[in-house]
Amino acid sequence: MKPFVKSLGWTACRPLVLAVVGLVMAGCRPGPPVTPEETFRAFHEAVRGRDVKRAFGLLSTRSRTAAEAGARGVAERSKGTLTADAAALTFASSSKAASVLSIKVDAVSDESAVLEVHTCRRPLDASAACPKDEDMRERVTMVKEAQRWAIELPELVKP
Repeated sequence: MKPFVKSLGWTACRPLVLAVVGLVMAGCRPGPPVTPEETFRAFHEAVRGRDVKRAFGLLSTRSRTAAEAGARGVAERSKGTLTADAAALTFASSSKAASVLSIKVDAVSDESAVLEVHTCRRPLDASAACPKDEDMRERVTMVKEAQRWAIELPELVKP
C-alpha cells in the first residue's frame, strides 16, 4: 500500500505544503513593538525610511490629536493649497534621521517611560564612529496607551 501523500502526487499536495510554509513564515514575522526601546527604534526606522503613516501611528494620542488640529489650521490658512494630512505635515520638514548610537531607559512605570537617546547628527565614519562633537543626547518621553507604547512629541503637546 502506498503512503497517502505519495498516492496523491505532488500536484495535489502542493497547496498543503505551501500553506504549512506560509504558516511557519508568518510566525517568523516580527510583531508590533512591545517595549519603549522597540517602539522608539520602530519610530526611528519609519522616520528614516520616510514612512510617515507608520511614524505617525507610533505617536501618542495627544500628539496625533494636536498634529491633526495643526494640520487642519494649515489647510484652512492655505485656502485649499495644502490638505490636512497630519502625518505628512508633521514629518514634512524632517531631515534624514540621525543615526541612533544607543538607547537607555532612564525611568519607566506602568504609564510612562523616559529614554535617553544618544544620536549622531552626521553620517558615521568608516569605522562606524560618530565624528567628533556631532553626537547628542535627547530625552524622549513615552506613554503607555491601550497596551502599547507611544511617543509623546513635546513640540506638539504643550502642557
